Amino acid sequence: MTSIASRVRSAVANEVFRPIYYLGCKTSFAQAIARAIDEVDPSGGRLCDLFAGTGAIAAALAQTREVTTVDVQEYSRILCSAVLSPAAFNESDIRQIVESVSCGRILNEILHCLTPLIECELECIDMAAKGNPDALAELLEAPPLAARTTSQAVHADTCLDSIMTTTLQRLDAAGLLHSPDTTVVRYFGGIYFSYRQAAMLDALLAAAASSPDENRRNALTAATLSTASTIVNTVGKQFAQPIRPRNKGGTIKANLAAIVQRDRSLDTLDTFRMWLAKYASLAPAAGRPVCLRQDYLEAIKQHASTFSVIYADPPYTRDHYSRFYHVLETMCLRDNPPLSRVRKGGKTLISRGVYREGRHQSPFCIRSAAPAAFDALFSAARENDLPVALSYSPHELGDGTHPRVVSTKQIIEIAMSHYNRVEVDSIEGSRHNQLNCSELKLKRRAHAELIVKCFR
Repeated sequence: MTSIASRVRSAVANEVFRPIYYLGCKTSFAQAIARAIDEVDPSGGRLCDLFAGTGAIAAALAQTREVTTVDVQEYSRILCSAVLSPAAFNESDIRQIVESVSCGRILNEILHCLTPLIECELECIDMAAKGNPDALAELLEAPPLAARTTSQAVHADTCLDSIMTTTLQRLDAAGLLHSPDTTVVRYFGGIYFSYRQAAMLDALLAAAASSPDENRRNALTAATLSTASTIVNTVGKQFAQPIRPRNKGGTIKANLAAIVQRDRSLDTLDTFRMWLAKYASLAPAAGRPVCLRQDYLEAIKQHASTFSVIYADPPYTRDHYSRFYHVLETMCLRDNPPLSRVRKGGKTLISRGVYREGRHQSPFCIRSAAPAAFDALFSAARENDLPVALSYSPHELGDGTHPRVVSTKQIIEIAMSHYNRVEVDSIEGSRHNQLNCSELKLKRRAHAELIVKCFR
């Protein structure tokens, strides 16, 4: 029988990024994974969740095995740490943290700098609600503050450009123009969040970063990431692309004001208070959980002696999943990354998703690189005498799903080149979540997941 603590932990891990592309683990899926892991490794030793992501599988299994999570991205390390090694906060602690942020110097300074933009945004939404959405569309399509400089004051073409320039000058005067305390405001304000929400997310991240205790720091940051995932203003509640204010023909969408108001009216601090309470309600995982930000091969090379079994769920499609998490990654790093650019209509433009340049591109998502990546994975595991349970979502030609860059047959053949005994299980009832855009919806399949089991 699954413990209450385990069920709560798994629920939190699933809910944290529930709006994003993959739905974590259903109970039946987690149970099937657990059975497969126990079959290939009856010893009950330490599990390495090699592509941990949001940590749903690690969280679901953390009551029966010690767990090490591995992922190349920082958001994953923070989230897994907060779920597996939760910090203790009582109601008084949470109330004090929220009050400290809401009345703190950092938030007040940021809000002062942003006042012209916040007022402009509210006016644009009000005008759109009254039937004039042009200004709101312009604001949503405008490049972020991070893509502008104070020198643009001399050639401000529109009222919005002028307000943006004034804001930049205020940030510069306050010493906040390149500060980690304004990362969310400068990169994602007005695009994924309202400017006021972005300011509060920055203030929450600053409060987390100032905590001297690592567990509390991870929990505060994770609760802020969960808050961002809840309030983000996009179709489908994902971070791959912001709202498109216009239809393909260039006309502004009739319901634009309602779409924007729906999420930008959500209270950031109230949402954070709710999430921090959820994290604080968790019980610690069994033993000593370890959460690593590391490449999968480096993790096996350096830490294989501590592992008893590997669970692997790498990405398989042409979609680079870092598109869905780039906002959260930048929030964790609080750095000043260059923004990626695209060529469109003979012009070089900032990517619509405001992606950070150099974001992680998994070799498992590249057709030419994926076979070698799988071979390296199985080879490293076998060299260290580690059994593997690998999740795979099959694709059949014409079934309406995103094509896999490697086939089921290829993966099994690669596994068999390293292991003498390889078995495949199918999981009934699990499914991948669907994107909201009708043209991207994927057909459901009765067998949405396979587990490739590689025995010692």
